[in-house]
Amino acid sequence: MPLRREYFFLAALLGGGVLLRAPYGSADQFTVPVTYYTLPNGLRVVLSPDHTAPTVVTAIYYRIGFRIEPKDRTGFAHLFEHMMFQGSHNLGKMEFIRLVQQNGGILNGSTRFDFTNYFEVLPANKLETALWAEADRMKGLAITDENLNNQKGVVENEVKVNVLNQPYGGFPWLWMPQYANTNWYNSHNFYGELKDIEAAKLDEVLKFFKTYYAPNNAALGL
Repeated sequence: MPLRREYFFLAALLGGGVLLRAPYGSADQFTVPVTYYTLPNGLRVVLSPDHTAPTVVTAIYYRIGFRIEPKDRTGFAHLFEHMMFQGSHNLGKMEFIRLVQQNGGILNGSTRFDFTNYFEVLPANKLETALWAEADRMKGLAITDENLNNQKGVVENEVKVNVLNQPYGGFPWLWMPQYANTNWYNSHNFYGELKDIEAAKLDEVLKFFKTYYAPNNAALGL
């Protein structure tokens, strides 16, 4: 899904950087409050209050990206970015998106080299709603044959439209990594080989979810 500017703030925040502008007239005393927590289930939380606007950002980062996905299952990291919007225990297919949008918010997700992230920007009084929805899909994603087969088709079509059928579309995904690197983790097709995506089985997807989409493999930014 397209990347929005909110990602850059949260990536910097979780990585220790800051991209906030100081209030007028207080540059010498400007500080950004950041508090780190680790919950009993292993989830890391990064809290940085900012009362400039009555909004809240929730962003969850899972430590699974292109370079971490298993061999012979290229494209799994990206496939799961799509799977995460197909429903959970208490939210049906695409209801996560509708829940955020109907409460006046925006959302997105992206797959990167070392992580996959999802974020929502909502009115501040909807913080509990966002946390509940993220917890629901972290605990019980709707991984079914129907959802898997549907999203395999979506991802395959995305690869064909955005990469294979575009002039020089393969340069950042199919060509440059292979020629610039020698180890498999940095040189394989990050979008995923179509044969690997087509061969994905339900039990493999369930194992992938339980391994990488667990609280102790995630960080939450607020």
